[in-house]
Amino acid sequence: MDSKQIINYRQFAWLTAALLSGGGLISTQQVLFRIGYSDAWSAYMLPVLYVIGVAALFTMLVKRFPNKHLFEINKIVFGSVIGTIVNLILLFHLWLILTRDLSTFGKFIGITLLPNTPGEMILLVLVVLFIVYGKTSVEVLARVNDLLFPAFVLIILLTPLALANEMDIRLMQPVLTRPWSSIFSINVLSLGWFGDIFVMGAFLHTLWGPRQVGSAIRHGVLMAACMLFDFIVLEVLVLGPTIPANMVYPNYSLIQQIHITDFLDRLDLLVLVICFPVTACGLLLVYLAFQLGMASLVNQRDYSKLNTPVALLLLLTTVLAFKGTSEVFSFVNYSSSVITLSYQPLLFILLGLLSLRHPIHQDQKNDQNDTSKENGTTKPAAPPKPASPLQRSPQQGWERWTYILLAISLAALIIGLWKANSWASAGFICGSMYGLCSILLIYTSYMEIHSLSKR
Repeated sequence: MDSKQIINYRQFAWLTAALLSGGGLISTQQVLFRIGYSDAWSAYMLPVLYVIGVAALFTMLVKRFPNKHLFEINKIVFGSVIGTIVNLILLFHLWLILTRDLSTFGKFIGITLLPNTPGEMILLVLVVLFIVYGKTSVEVLARVNDLLFPAFVLIILLTPLALANEMDIRLMQPVLTRPWSSIFSINVLSLGWFGDIFVMGAFLHTLWGPRQVGSAIRHGVLMAACMLFDFIVLEVLVLGPTIPANMVYPNYSLIQQIHITDFLDRLDLLVLVICFPVTACGLLLVYLAFQLGMASLVNQRDYSKLNTPVALLLLLTTVLAFKGTSEVFSFVNYSSSVITLSYQPLLFILLGLLSLRHPIHQDQKNDQNDTSKENGTTKPAAPPKPASPLQRSPQQGWERWTYILLAISLAALIIGLWKANSWASAGFICGSMYGLCSILLIYTSYMEIHSLSKR
């Protein structure tokens, strides 16, 4: 297996979006409605800010440790012994993620499509898929995701049009009237799923520059958050806030409400055909990261020899992990955030502080100097004409707009929660502003990575 694997920034962003959105569409929605009620759509503000902070950390790490992934960086920063312990903690978390996602994916297929098929056989088919893709690399997975992810996004964009005759805006009102504690709770629960972003750290060596890493992760997480936001809003507008809180899979029930004609009453099967592969790509990405972490314990990147034993061990542990469906959902809904917050913030803070001891790699300095020359930031012979920041540095300009829109979204959420109980129109206005910013953020983050391709 070639240890040098290269993917572009768009593929990295789409893999990030598939990782964060795939599992969230078949789980956690029920508990968000139980706590957040009609304001469950506000559950992704804190997770997005957390992931953007992690993206900034990864950007800093790539500057100082080019062509290294997270497991190798841990050994360099913390030392061989402590770094190995840190990697074992990350591997344990990856194993929990794989067990969680395999169980939820298997239960979803067993309940909705194959109720008479033993759950072990469904898991076996998924593990065989792991073994097949485990012999390849992230480059192959990125190309497969390139084929499937656009169709997945198209389905999400067309869903509001297909459900237009089923919507009732009154089900959304009043907006942002839940207590602060409820909004904070659903954000913390969602943070457990978005904490899976550390998986992308296993592929930092696949991009050639630090700016690509940060921009790609930002674009990916904003796409994932907007898609999840879209589904929650549709569930409230079509089903109301009470019904999804008592459904096992509210997203699947939402798709079943699409009735275009009498001959197209099973469009849910078509949607599942497109959504399943994207969710599987997220699962495979975690599996490849797990194998790469296992290989790093012996200072290698070739994980092909570990593929089959690791996959079979994963199958055995997944079958024995949970006794029933209720245990799976309890673990999925409440344990992910506890596991993520128990070590990740402290680990990333220590990793960022200790990495400052290492100088920025010379190639990255040269890249920054070249960028400065391109942007016109070197001292000119004559005073230049005033120019806007966007003209001097398109990538930095779009990045600045991304942060501005994030600040507006956060401010709209805070003001809405503060004023909506006394003035109902304030909640509706702030909620609409939040939704508009979510859409604009996808555009600004896309232009940010698009400007990098023109350099």
